[in-house]
Formats: sequence, C-alpha cells, structure tokens
Amino acid sequence: MDTLDYRNLRNYAIGAIIGMLGFSYFFIYLLMFLVFHFPASQESIPYALTVMAFGGGIALWYLCVVFQNGFRAFHKEESTKKQDSMWFVGLFLVWTAALPTIAFLFPAQPLLQLGYASAFTMIAVGSLSDGYLKDMDTGAFSSRLSVQFVSVGLLALVPTIHALAEPLHAPSPLAAAFGRLVLINLFGCCLYALRPLERIGMVQTWQPSLHGMYLVLTYSLVEYSKVVAQVAIPYMA
Repeated sequence: MDTLDYRNLRNYAIGAIIGMLGFSYFFIYLLMFLVFHFPASQESIPYALTVMAFGGGIALWYLCVVFQNGFRAFHKEESTKKQDSMWFVGLFLVWTAALPTIAFLFPAQPLLQLGYASAFTMIAVGSLSDGYLKDMDTGAFSSRLSVQFVSVGLLALVPTIHALAEPLHAPSPLAAAFGRLVLINLFGCCLYALRPLERIGMVQTWQPSLHGMYLVLTYSLVEYSKVVAQVAIPYMA
C-alpha cells in the first residue's frame, strides 16, 4: 500500500486539511466580527472594510490551498501554470496581511494611508505582471517570482517601520504583531528551504518541512488576526 501514489495522496490530504482548518478559522473570524462588531457609524466603515478584506483575503488563500491540493491529488502531471498560481495568490496574501497596518497605524493621516495603499498595490501588481510577461516562455518564472515575492514582503514592512520610528507615539501593538508575523514566517520559509529532515534521510514518504511551513504560517496569522481585531474593535463604535 505504501506506493508513490499513496504517499503523494497522503501529502496532498495533509495540505488540504491544513487549508480547511485555516479557511474555517478565518471564515468564522470574519463572520463573528461582522455579527458582533458591525460598524455603527459612517466613519467606521473603511476600517470594517479593512478587516473584511483581511479576513476574506486570507480565507480565500486557504481555499486556494485546498483546491490546489485537490487538483494535485487527481492530476499526476501538474502544469507549470498550476504550480506558479500559488505565487500569484501568495502575493495577494501578503497584500491582505499588510492592509491592516496601512489602515490602523495612521488613522489621522488619510493621505498617507492612500499613498501607502496605492504604492504597495501598484508594486505588487506591477511585479507580478512584469515577471509573468518576461518569463512565461522561459524556465525562470518560478525563481524570478519567488524573488519578487520576497521583495514585496519586505516592502510590506515599510508602514510598520514608519510607525515604530515615530518618536512621539508609543509603539502600536499592531506594528509589533506584524513584525512578529514576518519574522515567524521567515523562519518557516527557511525551514522549508533547508528541508533538514528530508536532507538527512529521516523521512522519505512525506514532506514535514512543507507542512511545517503551512502550520507556522497558520499559527502566525491566527495570532496576528487577534491583534487586528483588538485594534479594530474601538473604531467600530
């Protein structure tokens, strides 16, 4: 029974389960926020939309993880476009995770909010389309897009660094939480890139580094979402 197809199916099942857990959490997170903290004034609507985009975007990413693992389970030969599609959705994940920092770290500076949101969106979309147009006929698409993915992730830290560098204000818990989110996921990405258990031959039939990276990502997003809700709730009154 321990055939290659069975091993692959087991790996895809684990990935789909992690995706379903993440999707379920953020779907309930979004639903509970709307039920118990529905915006009470016109001024609170943009902040509510920010939380909706954050929770809904991450739920969508986890749903894509489920679909991707389901597709891989039933299609042995996976096309390059299907493999690279997760990079596209990953850029969307970075954008949605950084969105609360833009909205809640500078509530009294709407022009700065607009500037950060516009610049970050244009850079994310521009790097994505640029990488696709230049490399879709070569074998360097995944490697190029992975570099751009890291670059966009680092750019997402700019509003957080700006807020932490403000000398007249106490550090925001949201800025600290986003910094922890990035550092924790950097550790998860390093774990996946190094693949220590696979390289030393301790495991041969599954991918603990990949699943570990997903679990680290899920844990960090759950902890970050708690801080986002904590910061957003006062704006709903």
